Amino acid sequence: MATNSRRLPERRALDSRIAELAALAAPLTRLAAARRSAPLLYIELIGIERVPAGRRTAALAACKRAVASSLRDAVGTVLRRSDAVAAGTHAHWFVALLVDRALAAPARASVDDADLGLVCGRLQAAIRAKLRALERRGTLPAGIGVIGGWTVLDPVSPDRPLAELRQAVRGAAVVARVEARRATVLAAVTHELRTPLTSIIGYADRLRDEPALAPPLRARYSHIVAQEGRRLHRLVESLIDIGAWTAGRLKLSPRQVDVRKLVRAAWGAIGDRASAKSLRLALRGDAAGSLDAERMEQVLINLLDNAARHSPRGGSVRVELRRDKSGCRVTVSDEGPGFTRAAARVLGNEFTPEADGRAGLGLSIARLLVEAHGGTLAIGRGPGRGARLEVRLPGVF
Repeated sequence: MATNSRRLPERRALDSRIAELAALAAPLTRLAAARRSAPLLYIELIGIERVPAGRRTAALAACKRAVASSLRDAVGTVLRRSDAVAAGTHAHWFVALLVDRALAAPARASVDDADLGLVCGRLQAAIRAKLRALERRGTLPAGIGVIGGWTVLDPVSPDRPLAELRQAVRGAAVVARVEARRATVLAAVTHELRTPLTSIIGYADRLRDEPALAPPLRARYSHIVAQEGRRLHRLVESLIDIGAWTAGRLKLSPRQVDVRKLVRAAWGAIGDRASAKSLRLALRGDAAGSLDAERMEQVLINLLDNAARHSPRGGSVRVELRRDKSGCRVTVSDEGPGFTRAAARVLGNEFTPEADGRAGLGLSIARLLVEAHGGTLAIGRGPGRGARLEVRLPGVF
């Protein structure tokens, strides 16, 4: 693998045997003279900024060695000997110029994005495996990850090859973030769909395979299948709402509704979870106003389900309704462990992987639907302990 390390020795204190970005000037100039385009892979370390300052230098050095080792191991499989690699600013990101896959500039349209994505994914997997091994040994703190992107670099100007390289790197970095987002969305949706689907399939199989089931059991299993089917339907509808909101096409159907009744209906929708943990609903206050009843009920289902999942057995979920001249406030509090700082920072961000289960897809959907009503969703702590979520809705209530 060409790194030009003799001509441009590594000037950083971190020893990794990866050349600096300037090392790519020579292969880029040769490609430019031959009028050839070359694929460019981009690898970025994420999570380093969350490492305590006292450990950050050592952690970055360990990460850089892991990346260097992965790139060397990839020669002959993912990478080829003529490919050139380099480290970017502060060694937070790295690039691989696939010289051996270069092609005549007019043929660059034939480059398959899926093929580049596969190559980049294999590199990410190799680096990720080494980072996890370092975590297990205690060399690295948990939470450091890697994302990857790619682009095709057209023949550069021989007079300014690095300027055009940096522009290409920015494009590949955008691809890396889009791909990371796509993977996170897929993982979040898959996780959310799996639970109701597992219940539906499991109980449907039992209804089919056990004809001698007692009527009470048959009725209970049928109820679970229907309930989980409705849950799945709500999730799909919510995902459709996310798409419509993103595209600016989400339309509400407001009508005068009693918010207290919506809370009761939402509690009924999570009845099995609440009953299984012997949870009580403590509802105070009242409010009524012009809202999209179905979507606001979905907001309340998500907030109450989040509270129920994290409440201790036999605990209470408290809901308080308050109205004033500015509108209505709906506060949901539980007696669980409360939000971590990481979850609090990303509350309601769609499909955020750092949400540690407390601020995941359900709260993302809730926040979106609240904002569609012109309101806000805020986080806090309950009285004593636990989490507190407050919905503020404007208007006359």
